[in-house]
Amino acid sequence: MATVDDVFEALKPVMDPEHPVSITDPKMGIVKKEFISIDDGIKVQFKPTVPYCPMGGLIGILIRHRLSEVYPEEKIHVSLVPGSHSQEQAVNLMISDNERYEKIVSQLRERDML
Repeated sequence: MATVDDVFEALKPVMDPEHPVSITDPKMGIVKKEFISIDDGIKVQFKPTVPYCPMGGLIGILIRHRLSEVYPEEKIHVSLVPGSHSQEQAVNLMISDNERYEKIVSQLRERDML
């Protein structure tokens, strides 16, 4: 069973799409250990750098993808920190909808972005 520290470490290679900085970097504040919980699977919330971040959905997809690779047997749930994005509902739907997620991952692979 993964720990919060394990999950946080697993996310270190995930970079902010707009900046060459890890999403776990304290200066970015996108993912903090307190945004991670291990209950019935792995749950990670994230907070974009600004409430209107155009990359919010992509960040969530990258988090879900990384965790799915590292923990293929675990149930993974990724979502925004409530109130942290102007399009919260749409971004959360993009990340959680399996069909949309698979389509975006496929497109990222085609462009050698994964």
